[in-house]
Amino acid sequence: MLQPKKTLLDSQGYEPPLYPDNCLMKLDLNENIIGPSLRVIEALKNISKEDIRFYPAYGELINKLAEYNNIPAEMILPTNGADEAIKYIFDTFMASGDTVLTVTPTFSMPQIYANTAGCNYQEVKYKEKWVFPVADFINKINEKTRLIIITTPNSPTGDAISRDNLLKIINTAPNSIILIDETYSTYAKETFVDLACQYNNVIITRSMSKDFALAGLRLGYIITNKQNINYLKRAISPYSVNTLAAKAGIAALEDIEHIVSVKKQIQESKYLLSNGLKDIAKAVYPSEGNFLLADFGEKADFIYKRLLNSGIKVKYFKNNPDIKNCFRITLPAPEQAQILLNVIQDRDLIVFDMDGVLIDTTNSYRIAIRETYKHFSKQDITPEQIQHAKNQGGLNNDWDLTEYLLKNSGFNIPKQEIIDKFQELYWNDGNGFILNEDLLTKPDFFQNLAKKYDLAIFTGRPKAEAEFVIKRWNMEDLFSMVITMDDVPDGFHKPDPHGLNQILNIISTPNIYYLGDTSDDMIAARKAGVKGIGILPPQDKSENLRNKLLSEGAMVVLNNIEELIGTIK
Repeated sequence: MLQPKKTLLDSQGYEPPLYPDNCLMKLDLNENIIGPSLRVIEALKNISKEDIRFYPAYGELINKLAEYNNIPAEMILPTNGADEAIKYIFDTFMASGDTVLTVTPTFSMPQIYANTAGCNYQEVKYKEKWVFPVADFINKINEKTRLIIITTPNSPTGDAISRDNLLKIINTAPNSIILIDETYSTYAKETFVDLACQYNNVIITRSMSKDFALAGLRLGYIITNKQNINYLKRAISPYSVNTLAAKAGIAALEDIEHIVSVKKQIQESKYLLSNGLKDIAKAVYPSEGNFLLADFGEKADFIYKRLLNSGIKVKYFKNNPDIKNCFRITLPAPEQAQILLNVIQDRDLIVFDMDGVLIDTTNSYRIAIRETYKHFSKQDITPEQIQHAKNQGGLNNDWDLTEYLLKNSGFNIPKQEIIDKFQELYWNDGNGFILNEDLLTKPDFFQNLAKKYDLAIFTGRPKAEAEFVIKRWNMEDLFSMVITMDDVPDGFHKPDPHGLNQILNIISTPNIYYLGDTSDDMIAARKAGVKGIGILPPQDKSENLRNKLLSEGAMVVLNNIEELIGTIK
């Protein structure tokens, strides 16, 4: 079997999406979503056959970039995005065993390039959020430090290094390459292009994605002295920047008024969101980029799904320990920022029980109860007998219900034996009667509901079974929280409201509804102080059950969940 080189065996690559995101606002990758200058669009409309037929020429683009940065043209090297610019620095200057030094968290691609080159990649953690750890950083610099990477402003943290601290690093490491990644520098208080003119070991990389909105065309560039440019040219692909990107770059640089307008709008949105998120997030960190980093704590999953269900996609750092539960939010135009704030504000919450409410268990749980009962008793039991016992209350768990039915018939079977047989029939690692289940409405019912309400689940099912059903019907992103049997301590299952209270501790909103099909569900709703809505399950549409649910506190009893529309505001 073909293997990559050893340095790549344990590496993880970057996985870009294969298809465009279909969402209202794409705020996850820090693109300039305000868009490019109209001059860029016109330039692309006027592409000629010659522009496509011949290899690109970069003279005009280089001159425009030099003019924009107020430096000689010989200090500019166009690249296919800033990613490629960084890769060229590794290809040109780094060998296996060389040491790279940077902070963490930061941009991920340099680590991939370092792994590819066989470099020793060292990271310095922030001690204070988010203040560049200059003392710890300088202490890590030694004679083996070949490349130092400073991303400023840094992503995802948003902080920018001060000139004084940067100069301390440069002066501490005169024999190291100092790579200053200025991808977000257009939005920062200052740039360090002058240091590339002053120091031979300073190389700056820039992108035209985050400011000029050319992300889809992939255009970046390197700024450094002429000698370094000549070295870099020995390693580059000669025509990696295509003609369309070059012409778009020229047009963008001819409309500086547009980028000034973009910066102004980004600043307005930054102010709006920084203040608007303070009451919802644990922390909203200062940023000199075109994005904000906000920590939503234990509410992160819930807020993320609320945004996603409203068509707003942000970058969610769910499992990164340094920024766990943080969102990096690309700053849109002010009017879009206000839409985001409107979405993120409190709205009504609907909590669903699963069995008989979301899922038809007629041919799954009910058959498992019947067959487990028959296995131990050697007798048949009717659906009516099962439903009658269920309606009495206190038997929300079907293991308990099966045990009750057996005991009521004179069979004292050890509880674990009942559970084992029941699970063999119903679950069987996802191959049992669970496959007989159907949704009680179409999936798009929940998709439409999630646009207006927060959705959650509180069920007596084991977690594995609940997750199986949710994934089977592709509903993982629709429910902000899912509380199962495994999340509730022994002795605190329905009708105890413990599971509902777990949801309420995370999601606070004026109007909360709990939809269930048993008296235990309605008792739990009443004890939790939420509005109970009874749903008649497929097995029992009787007036007797309707009255039972009403007597236990249901505000209304519906024949099915589709009747919910119009029942609540």
